Amino acid sequence: MFDYNFYLSRIRQGQEGRWTVVEKYYNKPHPGSVFQIFYLYLGKIGGLLGLSPSAIYHLSRLLIGLILLLLVGKFASSLLPKRWGAVAFLIIATAGSWPIPMILATGFRFGTYMGWWSVIDSLQRITFIPHILFGQIFILFFIWIYSRDTRGTSYSRGTFSWLLWGLLGFIVGIVFPPTLFVVYLTLLLLSLLELPDVLYQSQSSKIHPRGDTDSHPRGVWLDWVFESILPRFIFIFFSAPSLLYINMMFKQLPWSALALFDIQHRIPLPYREYALALGPVLPLGIIGFFITLFRKEKKLFPIISWVMTVGLLFIIFEKVPTQSPLRFTEAAIHIPLGILTAYCFYILWGLTEKLSRSIQNLIRVVIGLVIIGIVIMGLGVMVSMVGWLTDQAIAKRKTTWLVPIGAQLVYPLKDFMDAITYLRDYTNRDAIVLGYVAAGNFTPAYAGNFVYIGHANTPDEDGKEKIAANFFGGKMSQKEAEEFVKKEGISYIFFGPQERELGGIKDLASIYPFISPVYSNNQVTIYRYVF
Repeated sequence: MFDYNFYLSRIRQGQEGRWTVVEKYYNKPHPGSVFQIFYLYLGKIGGLLGLSPSAIYHLSRLLIGLILLLLVGKFASSLLPKRWGAVAFLIIATAGSWPIPMILATGFRFGTYMGWWSVIDSLQRITFIPHILFGQIFILFFIWIYSRDTRGTSYSRGTFSWLLWGLLGFIVGIVFPPTLFVVYLTLLLLSLLELPDVLYQSQSSKIHPRGDTDSHPRGVWLDWVFESILPRFIFIFFSAPSLLYINMMFKQLPWSALALFDIQHRIPLPYREYALALGPVLPLGIIGFFITLFRKEKKLFPIISWVMTVGLLFIIFEKVPTQSPLRFTEAAIHIPLGILTAYCFYILWGLTEKLSRSIQNLIRVVIGLVIIGIVIMGLGVMVSMVGWLTDQAIAKRKTTWLVPIGAQLVYPLKDFMDAITYLRDYTNRDAIVLGYVAAGNFTPAYAGNFVYIGHANTPDEDGKEKIAANFFGGKMSQKEAEEFVKKEGISYIFFGPQERELGGIKDLASIYPFISPVYSNNQVTIYRYVF
C-alpha cells in the first residue's frame, strides 16, 4: 500500500500540471527532477481521458503487461521453428513455482515458494508494477535488436537507428535503471560468445580464400566490429549518462533517502527457495542452455547470455551494498529460461526422427504430455493465486484495523478518506500537512499536498515519526509545538484514529490553542495553523 500511494502521488503531479517530479513526502523546498518521471507523464496522458490516478495506474499495468506478452510471443517465434515458438510462449506465460499442495477449509489449493515476493508469482507478474514491466519490455527489446541475427534489418541498420535506440536507452535508464545493467552485461557476454566464431571464420578465410572482400581476415573482423560491436558501443555511450544522473540524484535530498533505505533494509535472496520458485523452467532451461552451447546454436546465444547475466548480477550485488541482489529477480529470467526449455523439447523431439515409428510415437507422446503437464501445473498455480488474492480482499474488508499501516491488509475508512478529500478540494497543493504514518502516506496520493512524514523516501523518516508521535501525544509544550509547526512550514494537521491513539487526546486544540479546526467528521478532525 505504501509504495502504491507513492506512485499515485507522481501520477497526480502530472495531472496537476507539473513537468518535473517533486517529492511530496518531503516538506523542505527542493528542485524538481526527472527521476520517476514515468508516472508523472502517465498522469498527463491519463488526465486527458479524465481518469483518476488509481485508474491510470491499473490501466497502465494492463496495457504494458499486454505489450510485454505480445513481445514475448513475437520474440519466441523468431527464435524457434513453427509451433515451438507457441510452446515457448505458453511455458513462459505460465512459468511459476513448483506447487505446494495444501488442503484448506475452503478446499484444495497450491501454495508457492517465495510467494512473499510478488514478481515471482506467474499471475501477478503479468501485470506487475508499471515501470518494472516497462523495463522488462526493453530488456527483451534491446537484447533482441542488438543480436547478430538482426543485422541488416530495418530497425537495427544505420546511424540514425543506433542513435535512436541509444537515446531510448537513456530514457529507459531513468525509468528503471536495472534494465541497463542487465542489457550491458548481456551484450558483453554475447560479444564474448561471438568472438570464437569470428576467430574461426577469420582463420578459415586465410586457409580457403575465395577472393571476395568478406573472405579476407580483415573483412570478417570489420564486419563483426561495424555490424555488432559498434552499435552496442553507441547504445552504451548514449544510454549510460542516465545512470550517472541517477547516481547524482541519489546524493541529493530528498532522493538520497530512497537509496539509503535500500542500503539499510537489504533483503537477502534465498537461492534455494528462488530456484524452487522458478519451477520446471529452471532445470529444463539449464539443460537447454548446455544443449545450445554444445550445438553452437548461435541464434540462441543472446538467450544464454541473458541467463548468465542474471546469475552474475546476483553474485556481483551480493558484494555491492547499494542494492540487494533480490532486485535482479525483476530481470524476467523466466523468459530466456522458458525459451531454452522449449528448445530442449524441440531437440528431443527431433532426435526421435531416426527411431522406429512406434518408439518415436511413444517418446513424442511423453514429450507432449510433459509440456501439457508443465502448462497445466502453471495454470493451477495461477488459479490458486486468484484464491489467495481473494482471501486478501476479504481480509481487508473484515479487518479490525482502523487505518492501513505498511503491509497490513485493510481498506481505509470512509471518514478517513473523506478528510483526505477535503484536503484535496479546499487546500493549496503546496500546503504542508502533518499527520502520522497512514495519513501522511495517503495525502500526497489522494490530495496532492506535501507532508511531514509518510514514506521511506522521507529523509530521516524514523526520527520524524518520533517527533510527530510526541506532538500528537501531547508531549510537547505549547511553545515547543508551535515552534515545530512553524519551523516545518506546516499549515494543516490531520488528526484521525492513528494520531488520536498516540496520546488518547480527543481535541488537539485543547493542548495546542494556536491551531483551530476547519473540518471534522466522526473519525477525523483537520486543524489549521495560520502563520
